[in-house]
Amino acid sequence: MLKTIRLLFVLMILLGSAAPGPRSAQAASGNTLTIQVNQVVASIHPLMRGSNAPSWLADRYSNATFRSRTKYSGLKYLRLPGGSWSNMYGWLGCEMRVHQVGTSQPCGGEGENWSSWITRPTDYINFLRATNMQAIYIVNVNASAQESAALVAFFNGDPSDTRLIGVDRYGQDWQTVGHWAQLRVDHGNPQPFKIRYWEVGNEVYGATQAAGGSSCMSWGWENAWTCDGAKYINGDATHDGYLSIRAAMRAVDPTIRVGAVGLEDMKSYNNWGRKVLQNAGSVMDYYVIHPYPYGTPPANTAAGWVKILAKPRQHWPALKSSLQTAFNNYAGGRNIPIAASEFNLVYSHDLDTQKMMKRAGNMLFMAESIGQAIANQYFMFDQWSLSNGCSYVTASCYDLLLADDNFSRQPQYFAFPLWARFGNKMLGLHSNVAVSQLSAYAGRKDAQTFTVLVINKTGTTIGAKVKFSDGRPAVNGNANVIRATSLNATSVIYNNSSNIPNNLSAIAPLPLPVHNGIVSYNFPPYSITLLQITAP
Repeated sequence: MLKTIRLLFVLMILLGSAAPGPRSAQAASGNTLTIQVNQVVASIHPLMRGSNAPSWLADRYSNATFRSRTKYSGLKYLRLPGGSWSNMYGWLGCEMRVHQVGTSQPCGGEGENWSSWITRPTDYINFLRATNMQAIYIVNVNASAQESAALVAFFNGDPSDTRLIGVDRYGQDWQTVGHWAQLRVDHGNPQPFKIRYWEVGNEVYGATQAAGGSSCMSWGWENAWTCDGAKYINGDATHDGYLSIRAAMRAVDPTIRVGAVGLEDMKSYNNWGRKVLQNAGSVMDYYVIHPYPYGTPPANTAAGWVKILAKPRQHWPALKSSLQTAFNNYAGGRNIPIAASEFNLVYSHDLDTQKMMKRAGNMLFMAESIGQAIANQYFMFDQWSLSNGCSYVTASCYDLLLADDNFSRQPQYFAFPLWARFGNKMLGLHSNVAVSQLSAYAGRKDAQTFTVLVINKTGTTIGAKVKFSDGRPAVNGNANVIRATSLNATSVIYNNSSNIPNNLSAIAPLPLPVHNGIVSYNFPPYSITLLQITAP
């Protein structure tokens, strides 16, 4: 009976009806968030604030609104050139705007000529420079090792570099590093655009039978030459594998890191994950997964949102633990960096019939997921997608910036600018408030500046005091707050303004009450709040 009463209370809070009225900080004086000053949970790399930038948006990459909203998004890394298309993207064919230039793939895939809407590598460089972004690049798994090396030379090389790349297994001479660097210069970018992080192929385990052979799954979706994890790593008589591709790429630039396509479990897709670890676990620079938590999300009900908002604290720690067990079993116990280079609430927007990804609840899910990824020390975390286009079936969208609606910002967009201001260290935090209601993370920006990011998952205001484990007093600070009127809202309010400029810094932060060295704050319903506190 008591469990039933508790559940009903949680449901009422999430629905925002028949629930207790907003609580003041005084009424909630027993709620405390204590920053553990000397407990560093993780260092925070900008790789944790990533998204994907697909190649089918070419002309839009020059749009001023798109550029501005990307620049101020809080993102730092964009993964190119776009999911499954990466296995159909011949970089040189696209750069030269021709059907095929001696590469393994024409621009846009077999049977397709170059089209104006396909993004060139040069277009990406121009966009990345304009928005102050860094890149993660997926090389075509069907390409030769030398073709992949030439792409590294194009982005990272110097025209004066006379080192030979060599002739590939198909008889194509890929000339020198400087040759491809000069092509970049000729197309308008004199300075190298250093890309440090690379992947070999996208979801290669999902190769179609037509491309990868009869042993592949009948429902395959990737244009990849194999679906066998061992062959993907080692190659075969007619194709280069991850090891040779990585070696050729690093011969051009030994500072780069090259990830291998993995899988969350070790048995699916003909033991793909196990084979990849057994054949390259001691060598790979990082292990790439695409761990979307849901195929079909829970129903759009109060109970469904309870499940969704609880998911990040279940999903991300369990997945990290499971993969470390796999590394122990198949990679000699090596602590391989884990890159979740695609994720969102739902893996197919065609299955998101209730458009959950477009709603404010997904903003809270996104913010909590980033926090859990940092706390569990993932290596890379890339939302799908910066701008993709909505489903023709359900009208749901992965997009941070809606590709077909003047780049309007979906609620999930706003999780990133607050995390961008969090600082470069995550500290421990002790809370006596249930995480099903209020989830909090502590950070440090410098010796005197601390942050607390708080996610209120309920329909009522929750007050709490913020203290320091060493008893130091707070002096002053400010707050930035993103909130919504409901979990189903499709718009948000930032620092009490519904007219949000491209640069959120144009709106002043809110005051932070400090009394006798203690911060007291009322966290609004359905909100993400970032407190910045000065405490010498």
